[in-house]
Amino acid sequence: MDAHSYTHDMSTTTTRALLLGVVTLFEPVNGYQLRRELLSWGVEEWAHIHPGSIYSMLSTFVKQQLLERHDLVDGERAVAVYTMTDAGQTELARLLHEATVTVNAMEPSAFRVALSFIPLVERPTMLTDLRERARVAEKTSARLLDRIARVARGLAPPHVAHSIELELRLVETERAWLAEFIGSIEAGALVFAGEQPDWEPPADDEGHQMVSESARYREMLRQAQD
Repeated sequence: MDAHSYTHDMSTTTTRALLLGVVTLFEPVNGYQLRRELLSWGVEEWAHIHPGSIYSMLSTFVKQQLLERHDLVDGERAVAVYTMTDAGQTELARLLHEATVTVNAMEPSAFRVALSFIPLVERPTMLTDLRERARVAEKTSARLLDRIARVARGLAPPHVAHSIELELRLVETERAWLAEFIGSIEAGALVFAGEQPDWEPPADDEGHQMVSESARYREMLRQAQD
């Protein structure tokens, strides 16, 4: 796989996981709420998601049966809200696993997505994936050291070593961070799926409004189904 294809695949993983993850956190939720929440995360800066593309992605996910669209009347306005399907939950789990395990020191946005949705993942699952990531990072480090050694033996142009050294240092920094992060999770840090939350967002957090609106949509859906 060439660098362009790999970057494209990581970008696809990032955008799909971000949108499906936010729907899972706040469902039922409308497109405007999703756009507002993702913008508050600064995703246009580190995930390269254009705000206007969120609505087309929602339509695509509905066609792929990853989301279900519900057309409601909220007061005097029509509103489309979205909920996850079983297929959507399966796809999100796959994407988060892939983003957690895959090592790409030069393009970390997919991994940042996985960290953003820690509350959706069970602690043992995250530990298993992080340990796998650490093993892959160790192999990557060994491979890069071998490439540097080849340059030293005159088997590649000398300037190549500097590029490899940059990648190696990034991987080594990640390995040190992973060791500390895994240790903190093993010691009970953070809250994962199925555990009792120990943190509440501040009163001015936009998530508070989304939670209350989602509760209202949930009641509207229940009444529509009765």
